[in-house]
This record gives sequence, structure tokens and C-alpha cells, in this order.
Amino acid sequence: MQGELFVSDKPEPISKLVVQRNDLVNARFALTTLEMRLFMAMLARINREDTEFHELRIPVTEVVALSGRRPSSNDYQQLKDMCALLASRVIYIERPSKKKTKRTGQTTEEAPSFSNTPLMAYADYSSEERALVVRFNDRVREHLLQLNDGNFTQAQLMQLLKLKSAHSYRIYWLLKQYGSFGTRTIRVDELKRVLDLEGQYKQFPLFKLRVLDRAQQELSQTNLAFQYELIRGKSNSVEEIRFHFTPVTSEVLLPSLPATADWQKALLEVGVSASSIATIGEFIERGEMEPGYVQYVVQHQRSKSSEGKIKSLAGAVFTALTKGHLADEYRKALQRQKSVARKSSGTSNSIPASPIRYRLEEAQAAYELMARQKTAKGATFQENLTLVYLSQGFRQEKDADGIEWLVKSI
Repeated sequence: MQGELFVSDKPEPISKLVVQRNDLVNARFALTTLEMRLFMAMLARINREDTEFHELRIPVTEVVALSGRRPSSNDYQQLKDMCALLASRVIYIERPSKKKTKRTGQTTEEAPSFSNTPLMAYADYSSEERALVVRFNDRVREHLLQLNDGNFTQAQLMQLLKLKSAHSYRIYWLLKQYGSFGTRTIRVDELKRVLDLEGQYKQFPLFKLRVLDRAQQELSQTNLAFQYELIRGKSNSVEEIRFHFTPVTSEVLLPSLPATADWQKALLEVGVSASSIATIGEFIERGEMEPGYVQYVVQHQRSKSSEGKIKSLAGAVFTALTKGHLADEYRKALQRQKSVARKSSGTSNSIPASPIRYRLEEAQAAYELMARQKTAKGATFQENLTLVYLSQGFRQEKDADGIEWLVKSI
């Protein structure tokens, strides 16, 4: 693991992977291109079994002079400046608040916890070894070591080495996190936050030219070539960017979550992470959350986001779902729908309440997800149907179009 990546006699195998936890992928920080190359070289030296960081010696040729030429005096000056700056590089990571609040009938967004963590313990240069002597700060240990819970993203090192812009590196990782989906939607202000560009590029065409278009050009040489569409809000300003790319599944250690159900697609479109979608799937599989509630929350929070009342749409959606912030409003909305249906039919006292209906394929997708997580009830889908649905009064029905449903009368 300590060999030189760029000047060894034998090229590194293309399957070599670098890994980082998803909260680091989505953290706010800014590194220069040289710093990002050093960061990748350090990631490449982490072993899966490592429990602590070690001092690393990174040959100069892995950071500068990638074409094989001898490093120049200008290169060494860049390295000197880089080492001085690295000591001040801080990663800003937000975490949803775990504090439980008393329900008041109104949705309030709690302020998240956050940390400002130095990336490096130190970064020195050894002229005798022509190498950078570096070590990660111990406070980023949980983001880089012993990543066994599925909440991480891995990428091929040789794909990353094709990139030139620091922003392109970050966008590659953001898309790679959603590699199995083939799409990711992210708000413009959120992308600027991640890239540490808040307050910059106030004119969107300039941001498009210098960040998006450059990343698109550079990533076209990798396995994550993408197209993107701009989504405008009520004021006709660009609010969201939807990236489209060919799904990359061969390297992903996160369970592959096919976005076939409507609730999955709704979460995916607002940028909820793969691991968070898996968590919502667990609630649905256990019968503790209805797919309809997921779509209701997404629609409600989208509306608040378009009014500028929510900073992080994906975070607000996930918090509202897992803490039940909109559960009462959802039940009232269902009752209003039933009331309108009864009045329109003229038989308000005789029409029965609408049954709860789930597509059978949605239930099976949720079961398969839980099975991969080894948390599913029942050894087979049929056993799962009995334990989770049929035992609670659901019955299987097929409509005129041949679609199978799980139906429960209220």
C-alpha cells in the first residue's frame, strides 16, 4: 500500500478503491487541486482493517509533476504553500439533532449539531525523501476508518486521477454516492455549501460555466459522465440541479436499492441519501409508516422549500418522516379526502372509508431491501406477507389491469 502510484514500474490495478463515509462526502470544505490529490493518495493508503491513522510518506510525484517530469522549483514552492495551508483546513459536518421535541401540531425544524474538524494532524515536507510526511487528524477517524455499516461511498482511484479541478473531485463523489440510481437532485444553495462557495457566483451563468460545465467536461472522461437539467422555482431562478448518469453498481458496497416504488422515487428526487432511503424502507416494511405518508411529506416539504423556509430539503424530509412531524396533518388530509369523496357522491352516511392499498411489488421491494440488510421478517417474501400484512387484516387483490394489491378495509 506504500508504493508510488504514478512512477512504479507496474501500473496500479484499476480496481483499487478509496472509501469515505457519506457525511464526509456531503460535508462543507474546500481543497485546492493539489490538496485533493494528496487527500486521495492518503485515502489509498488506508487499509480496511486499520483502527488508527499512521504517519504516511507520499512521494512528491503523486501530487505534482504527474506527467513523469522532474518536479520544478515552482512545484516545490506550491508544496510548501500547500503544507502551510493544510494546517488550517477545516471540515464542517452537520448532523441531524437527536433531541426529541414535544409535538405541538406545528412543524419546526431543529437546528442540527455540527462540528468544525481539522482534516490533518500535520503536513510536512522531507527534502531527503522527496516526500510529504502527513497524518490525518484523529477526529476524522470515524469518517475514514472501520467503515462497515454501509453508510459510505467508495470510488476507483484511477477514475479520480483523471480529474483536474477540485470541484470536479467533489461532484464526482456526490454523484458516486448515488451511483446505483443514475440520478441525483441537489439544490443550488446546497451544492454551493458543500463546495464552500456560499456567497460566490451570485450570477448563476458564471457558476454554471466555471463549476458545472467544467465538471461535466472532466467527468466525461470517467465512469460518471453526466448530463444535467436545471429546475427553476417560482421566480424563474434556478433552484435545483438534476444530474443524470449511467448507473455504476459494480463498486458500490451500499445495498442496491431499486427505485421502483413511488415513495422511493419521491425521496430520490429530493436528494435523500441511499442509506436514509433504506431506513425509511425499514419503517415501511415493519408496517410503521405508509408509503402515502412519505409522498405527503415530500410534497409538503417541497412547498416549504420553494418558499425559502427550509435550508436542506433532504434533511427536512428525513427528519419529518422519522420523527412523525406531519403524521397528524397527514391523517387529517386523508379524512378531508374521504369527506370530499362522500359529499361528491351524495351518500355521506353510507359510503365506507377508503381502504388502505399498497402495490404488491412495493411490498416485495421493501422486503428485498430488508433481506439484504438481514432485518426482514420471514425467510421468504410469502412468510413476510403473512407476518407483516395478512396478520394485520390485509388481503391480496388483483385489479382489472392485472396489478396486484394488498388491501385493508378501514
